[in-house]
Amino acid sequence: MKNATDYFPSILLGVTIIISVSGIPSEVFGHARTSFIFGTSIMILLTCVSAWNTFRKNIKLSWPNILYLCVLSLYLIDFKHPGSLFNTGSFCLLLLYATLICLRQIHYTIIFNSCLCAAVLLAGWGYLQYFKCIPSNSPFFLLTGPFHNPAILAIMLSLLLGIMLNGLILFYSSLKKSRFFLVIVITAIIFCLPVLALTYARAACISLFISILYCLYIRFPHPFCTKNVIRFGGILLFIVLSAGASYFLKPKSADGRLLIWKVSWRMIKDAPLTGFGKGGFAANYLYYQAEYMKSSASAEERKLAGDTHLAFNEPLRITVEHGAVGLLIYLAFIIRMLLPPKESHLVTLACKSLLTGVVTWGLFGYPDQIFPLLTLSIIGIACILNKNEKHVHTTNSVKNKVAAITLCCFATFLLSGRLWGQWQPYHNLYTCFKKNTKRNVGCPNSILQFKDRLKDDIGFCYYYCQSVQKEHPDTDLHMIRFLEKNFPTPGLLMIKGDCLKKKNQWKEAENAYKLAADMMPSLQAPRGKLAFLYNETGRRKEALAIAHEILTEDVKVYGFDTFRLHRELKRIFEDEFK
Repeated sequence: MKNATDYFPSILLGVTIIISVSGIPSEVFGHARTSFIFGTSIMILLTCVSAWNTFRKNIKLSWPNILYLCVLSLYLIDFKHPGSLFNTGSFCLLLLYATLICLRQIHYTIIFNSCLCAAVLLAGWGYLQYFKCIPSNSPFFLLTGPFHNPAILAIMLSLLLGIMLNGLILFYSSLKKSRFFLVIVITAIIFCLPVLALTYARAACISLFISILYCLYIRFPHPFCTKNVIRFGGILLFIVLSAGASYFLKPKSADGRLLIWKVSWRMIKDAPLTGFGKGGFAANYLYYQAEYMKSSASAEERKLAGDTHLAFNEPLRITVEHGAVGLLIYLAFIIRMLLPPKESHLVTLACKSLLTGVVTWGLFGYPDQIFPLLTLSIIGIACILNKNEKHVHTTNSVKNKVAAITLCCFATFLLSGRLWGQWQPYHNLYTCFKKNTKRNVGCPNSILQFKDRLKDDIGFCYYYCQSVQKEHPDTDLHMIRFLEKNFPTPGLLMIKGDCLKKKNQWKEAENAYKLAADMMPSLQAPRGKLAFLYNETGRRKEALAIAHEILTEDVKVYGFDTFRLHRELKRIFEDEFK
């Protein structure tokens, strides 16, 4: 019976991995982002419940585990917005971390099979979107999987492929004993690789290469001998040169990220030691970009500047938000986790290879924003620590086990209640949109009831400002000011300008439109609103100059909004343009 119960946590953990990349359930507001948190968190709590009877007897507090828990807590939790859904998911991840460390046995074959199923699921999803059997979740990209961006599909597929390929390298002697399973693994790898290539995600491919290279290097009999170091350096040089050559696949994208890093350096110089705090990059970057655009940006940089809240470089983001102190803690944690283990246990090597892929992609991406990626990372870290725990009997083992089970029960109970409390408004809001869409009407009045319960959700707050402002022009600016401090965008500032304009606060509205235009100079909408404002206040010459600039410049993306803006400008200034 004891051996049978040991399987339940591993089975549920495997299901957690599959659910974490499937986006189930989908019937929630902002489902492309939030459904992953709900589905994964529910499975995590079920895994923790099933694990209470499978804790090892010799549970004891160890300083490495406590320090890792503290570092992960600081990395995951946003203490400024304690009630956010992402924080609830992060608490569930920390509970999963603590639970996995305490398990007496993890069945890694089940975990490996689950990763294989998850990879095939994502690849199949990608093929169906590529052949247009099912729609994409983005109007701009063909391949997104269940996500809203192909980059997330690519990195998740890359990490799962890394697990399969590194598992093939590490466990080949065991896999070849079961030729049927070996054929399944190889077939799954061949099935998934084309989808990864079709995403054109350079960072995900580099992540996969480095992960495999790390695994191969550690498997060398003497990894630090001169001959193997030279081999490693040669392969690494080849990957670096290949990465440099890949610049020409998407040069504009690469140049845009260089601009972000350049502006971020200005932020670091203003707060070098302690940074701007958790979420400080998203809250402050566009203000710094606006200042840079006004002062020293080139014409090309003004075209490249976008509406971004991501650093696309994890060490850089951590330095901006937590200063040099945070960067040193992050680097120490990463180096400690990726150091070759003294005892080369194959499971430990596989998990370290997974984390190598995550860290590599973090140099070009945003791992802190992707909940499925965080889930895989936490599972990998916990599995390493679980393997490192020594099974030595201690006199107080029974007390420690009872205390651990009690804490897990209490945490699970609290998180279950909190998750249910958050599910209701998200699901009700989705239902509200669905009903009103069928009737071809909006839902502005209905969302007022969700304002207090979803006030920590940036996506909801932004939608609230857009919807309520249309129906209630006299609404207060409290929500707008909240977003200005936490997640400013040119669109938000245009909404603010419109509200101020309706209240006849002309100067304040002008400043809002100007700031929106400076944040993203290639965006025509804020300059168009500025032209309308000047025209209404009698500053016709200034309005005409802006209108002429808008109508004669090249447009980055020409859509219906741009068409309507140009048509309105031509109508207002018809006489002057004749």
